[in-house]
Amino acid sequence: MVKKLTFFLIANLVVLSCFLFFVAAEPDVHAGEKTAAMEKTRMAQKVIGSRLQGPEYTFITTTLAPRAAKNLSQHPDFAAVVVEWLLEAGVGPGKKVAVNFSGSFPALNIAVLAAIQAVGAEPVIVSSVGASTWGATDPEYTWLDMEKELQQAGLWNWRSSAASLGGVWDRGGGLTPEGKELAMTAILRSGVPLLAPATLREAIERRLDIYRSVDGRLPDVLVNVGGNHVIFGEAGHSSPLPQGLNIGYHPLLSRHDGLAAAFLQSNRPVIHVINIAQIAAKYNISSSAEPGRSRAFLQISLPLPLRAWLAVWLAATIFFLWGGRSKCF
Repeated sequence: MVKKLTFFLIANLVVLSCFLFFVAAEPDVHAGEKTAAMEKTRMAQKVIGSRLQGPEYTFITTTLAPRAAKNLSQHPDFAAVVVEWLLEAGVGPGKKVAVNFSGSFPALNIAVLAAIQAVGAEPVIVSSVGASTWGATDPEYTWLDMEKELQQAGLWNWRSSAASLGGVWDRGGGLTPEGKELAMTAILRSGVPLLAPATLREAIERRLDIYRSVDGRLPDVLVNVGGNHVIFGEAGHSSPLPQGLNIGYHPLLSRHDGLAAAFLQSNRPVIHVINIAQIAAKYNISSSAEPGRSRAFLQISLPLPLRAWLAVWLAATIFFLWGGRSKCF
């Protein structure tokens, strides 16, 4: 009898543990906004079609990037992830969001705009034409061309306030003369004002001026997609900027002069999106996964410390019961 009771208790504790760790989740209270962003992303991708991903190398290709990352970036659940970050940053209806785009991840650019629309905010966008491999690398169909087509299709009424060549120093560094000319032509074709800074410092300051031009102050949050040189400033990619939502002052950024530092040092959140594999792993997003099924659409109903405490309790209880069992037999 004691043996059966002990087995029954252990079995129930194991079931309880599995429930607490793997089933203790419920639909997100912001699932409506996340679903809206996901669906708008899918609509926008259909408008662009197969041209969402350009050739590996062209005259406006700036840096290398794995094709797998570009494929993965097209998953619409990333829009839901951005919604989550925006809401955590306090962004809601009527808020302005500073946006810094490059041509490297056009699918993520779309996801960001869909997320901003879903939470009722308004973007102030500055873009650059240069793109890493497999991004918006077609000189005849750059990110600015996609942006214009999405506006004309009625997805949203937003365009970049200005655009630069991109590349090193945001002046087309790394591009050939022909590449710079093609990028310039793309900007002129789009009708977006040209941002032609003489220095990297000027490129950063001009963006800050554009962001301030809406109501005289910086927007409450910055969203950056890609590795545009201006986001890090002189420090380049060595600047410590984690993926996703960054809130609060970062001491290591105090010696840096990039766009991200300007926001973080004034206690404004920065959402940084470039390492797509890292973000996908956190939210359980894969290229083969069905949209709407990632962790972005679930919230854990039990806080992590409580679940950890329950794990310790479970282990201690099983040890006690097993010890009692050995004494009985």
